[in-house]
Amino acid sequence: MRHWQVVVLGLILALGFGGWLVSRQRRLTNRRLSVTQVTPQTVRLRVAPDSVSIRGTGYHLVGQRADGERLLVHGQLRSVAELRTLQRLTVTTEWVVTGAAQGLLPAPNQHQFDAARYWEHRGIVNTLRVTGPLHLRPVASDARHWWGDHWHGWRSRLIQRCQRLPGALKVYALGLFPGSRATEAAQELAGMQRLGLIHLFAISGLHVALLLTVLEWGAVHLHLSREWWEWGLLLLLPGYAVLAGGGSGVLRACWMRAVQLGARRTGHSVDGLTAWSVALGVGLWQNPGLLFELGSQLSYGLSLGLILLPPLSAGWRQLSLTLLSLPSLLTGIFQWHGLTILANAVVVPLFPLVVLPVTVVGTTVGPVFPGIARACAAVLGTFDAGLTGLASLPGNVLFGRPAWWIAWAWLAGTWWLLSRPSRERRRGVKWLVASYVVVFGVIHLPLTGEVTYFDVGQGDSILIREPLNRRVTLIDVGGRLAFPQPHWAPPQAVQYGATHTSINYLKSLGIDHVDDVYLTHHDVDHIGDLPAILQNLRVRRLLVPAGMERESGWQRLLRGAPRVTIQPLQVGMAAGLRVWHPFRPGVADNGGSLALQGRYGGLNFWFMGDLDQAGERQILATGLPIHADVLKVGHHGSKTATALAFVRQLRPRLAIISAGRHNRYGHPDQETLATLRQQHVSYWSTQENGMIRYTYWGQRGSWSTKLHLREASST
Repeated sequence: MRHWQVVVLGLILALGFGGWLVSRQRRLTNRRLSVTQVTPQTVRLRVAPDSVSIRGTGYHLVGQRADGERLLVHGQLRSVAELRTLQRLTVTTEWVVTGAAQGLLPAPNQHQFDAARYWEHRGIVNTLRVTGPLHLRPVASDARHWWGDHWHGWRSRLIQRCQRLPGALKVYALGLFPGSRATEAAQELAGMQRLGLIHLFAISGLHVALLLTVLEWGAVHLHLSREWWEWGLLLLLPGYAVLAGGGSGVLRACWMRAVQLGARRTGHSVDGLTAWSVALGVGLWQNPGLLFELGSQLSYGLSLGLILLPPLSAGWRQLSLTLLSLPSLLTGIFQWHGLTILANAVVVPLFPLVVLPVTVVGTTVGPVFPGIARACAAVLGTFDAGLTGLASLPGNVLFGRPAWWIAWAWLAGTWWLLSRPSRERRRGVKWLVASYVVVFGVIHLPLTGEVTYFDVGQGDSILIREPLNRRVTLIDVGGRLAFPQPHWAPPQAVQYGATHTSINYLKSLGIDHVDDVYLTHHDVDHIGDLPAILQNLRVRRLLVPAGMERESGWQRLLRGAPRVTIQPLQVGMAAGLRVWHPFRPGVADNGGSLALQGRYGGLNFWFMGDLDQAGERQILATGLPIHADVLKVGHHGSKTATALAFVRQLRPRLAIISAGRHNRYGHPDQETLATLRQQHVSYWSTQENGMIRYTYWGQRGSWSTKLHLREASST
């Protein structure tokens, strides 16, 4: 085609895609329910068997209504019979369920994974929490659903088969074949994740290309007609994309191969860039947010690099691919390991020679010969142990999260640099590396400080970070009460909310240590996530109310963690924050909670933990002058705290309430809110505002909230 024809065609496609995108967004906006209000609904849903996922006694799935809207559905299993029913699903079913529907909540904390955005990219904006019993029955496949229903059924059978495999073999088989994630995956693949290898062959679709190569090799050696087996592969690819989970890397690899096969069968020639472009267009049609997701950025970016990079030595080629992936990795996971280049050079060639064949043999033969399955699991487990050991070596750089425009500038600069002659390229790499060093310094030595109240649900977790990161302090770490599971519930890995909230945020700031962690008292919603903090961050000392250091119950949270100093506190003891309670050693319950004070950015902050009104009266009884500009109210806004006399004496301008949405305690209590209104105290709640942050420089600062479901009350 001539140049002007390409330009015109590109403009037509861009305008068409833009119009479709606007129409799609308008349709989703009209469907979106309120995030704060729950709507009771009874719905009839069409559910593919492989969309059902079970974690302990909980389940979630994606179901489609008769009008085409898809819902994210979750609920709790009531019996072992319901568990067995869902575990054995292999056909598409129709569900009739009653539940509470609402819009998906955006990520409530800065840099937290945004599930609402993820699902909106896939056309889902509402969720349904099932409150009634399950009613489901098999549904017949019509002409429109027949093809997809069969592939989803086969994928469900494949998932069930893989879930019966042992150890590491189960993790690899689920990840590579049906594109599912085992509950043990995070622990098993920790080394691979830290070295960046998981992105290169799990997300990139490399295993799809290898599988297609094997099928082509088999067809050739069976002397099958090229015309027939190429048409067969072309027809097989859409189904295989469903079977392999439909991830971005799988879809890209399948569509690129389909375009090349289709062109060959119709007598045309298509180069790699054209096939890549078609795959990108189809990917954007299926997921308009494709290029804003880490996995897709790496899959499409690295494959484009392999297509466009000029002939280079092996070393330059590996360095080029690393530089192309680095902006996405730093934006998504905030860190990079210095041994990644070496690991790629050594491990990636082993994937088609060792990892994939061992996984294939273990998956196909293992169910019949368990000994072979165990041997394959041992080989893969040894492989993972080696990667974990390599990742534990010095060289991991916690960089922090660069601004989005810096990441895009790095990416554009890298592409420009790789297009230059060799001499310019070498000089340009030095400047590129220098820019990374400068940004690293800006992230790690910020001129501003902050006081941040994380949204951890029904719990507390507060960060105090001084300018230049001179001192980093946490007050409580959040946590959830673990309810006993019935004996029939499948085991599930322990998950800590702090991994996605405070720890993730600290790593986005390039922070891997905490000087002081204040544990205000021993309740789980304040200290339950302590193991995650100690495993992921270097902690200098724990500060607890006097008497708590002698309690054995909470110290089980320290098992397996690095040794850390525990310092008891009471009024009069020196610490980074002023201690106002307790006055003497005692039981570290609500009445024995720490009450702390600090001054940052020209404001006086009080942090009350779960201290009750009796403790507040003890503080008043000292007769000392007290004042707060910002009060973190005690006990999540319960009426057992925040006495009128205490608030009147403190005279705060702003109150912060940390409480979970739809919590069973009714926090914050209306009596507490009435007290604040009576004293003309504005308030913010993590329920409605998500993460609340005060950023300061010198004696001045500004407030920001992650969510805006309700502005601060005005009085």
